[in-house]
Amino acid sequence: MFTLNKNKFSKEVVFFFQFILKYHFHDDNNQIKKLVLHFFKSHFLVILFIRISFFYLNILSLFMYGKKFLKIDFKDLDVILMKIENIKILQSNKIIELFHAITTIHLDGKESKIKIKIDDDLKNGDFFENVVIGSGPGGSITANELNNANKKVLLIEKGVWFKHFKLKHPGEEFLGKWKNGGLAAALGNVKIQYASAECFGGGSEINSGLYHEPDEDFLNTWCTEFNTKEISYNDLKFFIDKTKIKTNVSFLKNYLPITNEIINSSKKNNWKIEEIPRWISEDQGNYHKKSMTESYLDEYLKKYGKVSLNSEVLKIKKIDNLWKIDFIKNNKKISINTKNIFLCCGSIDNIRILKKNNLIKKSGKISFHPMIKIIAKFPKKVNKKYMEILTHQITQFFPDFLMGNAASGLPFLKIATQHDKSMYEDVKNDWQNMLIFHSTFSIGSGEVLNIPFLKDPIVNYKIEKKYIKMVKKGLEKLCKLMIDAGCIYIYPIAKKSIKLDKNNYKDYIESLKKITDLNYSTVHIMGGVPMGENYNCLVNSYGKLNNNENFYINDSSLICNKLLKNPQGTVMAVALRNINNFLLKDK
Repeated sequence: MFTLNKNKFSKEVVFFFQFILKYHFHDDNNQIKKLVLHFFKSHFLVILFIRISFFYLNILSLFMYGKKFLKIDFKDLDVILMKIENIKILQSNKIIELFHAITTIHLDGKESKIKIKIDDDLKNGDFFENVVIGSGPGGSITANELNNANKKVLLIEKGVWFKHFKLKHPGEEFLGKWKNGGLAAALGNVKIQYASAECFGGGSEINSGLYHEPDEDFLNTWCTEFNTKEISYNDLKFFIDKTKIKTNVSFLKNYLPITNEIINSSKKNNWKIEEIPRWISEDQGNYHKKSMTESYLDEYLKKYGKVSLNSEVLKIKKIDNLWKIDFIKNNKKISINTKNIFLCCGSIDNIRILKKNNLIKKSGKISFHPMIKIIAKFPKKVNKKYMEILTHQITQFFPDFLMGNAASGLPFLKIATQHDKSMYEDVKNDWQNMLIFHSTFSIGSGEVLNIPFLKDPIVNYKIEKKYIKMVKKGLEKLCKLMIDAGCIYIYPIAKKSIKLDKNNYKDYIESLKKITDLNYSTVHIMGGVPMGENYNCLVNSYGKLNNNENFYINDSSLICNKLLKNPQGTVMAVALRNINNFLLKDK
């Protein structure tokens, strides 16, 4: 049961949510505890920013009204926020955007959650021949293959297990399945909002399930850059095919609204467009995502594979010839021993764990797939409550960028337009005529900073200025695609935005001068642990950590060259390849 902390900052957070509910939603909502809980799941930097912002708000409130903002009424707080709106250092608009985003996700994206429990009888000192940490695509495949080979294995997952939701990313999903509740941002020259999963099944449970298999050029570059053995397309083909069968990679039978207009617009411009398959299953005409919990983990559990949910790894230490793992489960510390560790927590957490336990001194660079987005309004209804994304993508400009549809539910349209009153009203009235589209790039690089005593690692990410031309081109082609598809107007999700049409979109794009003029977000995080035989690789060609026996990495952190496509297909094929290599040598 959630209870509010009896401190001033918690009271200020509650007060601010009450203000947002009153002024933006005209609602005295009873979900206030859930909103506050979501806020406190945010990344450390988000919470720190709000703490600092509240400090300045209190100073201004004392100056204007002689008391702190907790003691003034909502009308006076609104006056303060309007007065400081243009003071860059205070960024009052960012405060409102954050609280508004959490609120609309829960109010406009309501759906009940169904939690699934897994019983286990772990005890201090238990021994497992193999321990897999992380249950995303890499960890799921690793654990399942070990279990199928009759190896004693324990799968440790920091998150819990919730059934799939019908809505596209409702509030309960962000609260229960997303790391930091989906609220994290990188430092650097661009403030990229990034998000990843923290649940049983990992990223496969929250992504859109679009399947891209690794292409030959990408794999050849991997081999050349890192001197990686047996990583060609022909080497991986067997594993690619096996993962596609297991996750039932298929095409949808029925197109969603506006799909034909997007196809025709692409053809008009002579642009290559592809229908992207998904890992799906069909039940009486209804489609369900064939994520890890409905494929590899389903098989793992049916064959009595052991799982420990809600378990956060604290410490890993080698004692004699065994690894000792300390973790917290349900607020209780447990220590177990193992011969082999397979670390599959994703790039950021893998690096955090490796550095924290002195298993590496320096990591490689991580990479994002930064995306820019626009809202397109059409003359007919193209959106509805339970709609999935369109499965067609424009691949004409690959490898510079891809264009496609993004999550476009009412909460996401409201979040993108909260700062623009007229546009916000248009969204509330006509959201079913609107969709969000993206251009996605594979640019920039980052590093993970593991600072002692902070609960979250910090990501520092930089996109070089030279990429502004590519980003502008991505926006221009996206606008042209929408215009030729018959949209009424286009609204870029940017720091300064106006409604665009065929007469002014080029002038608007030409006015963009800096890489920071647009907003960026990403849900694809890769790299940090180069795999190969080169001197700068942290693991060998099959994921074994250098200078550490019986320790393996087997997930997206191995992908250290540029991969613009959805990485899950590549992660699954490489993970299956690596664990099969391990099993061949472990006979």
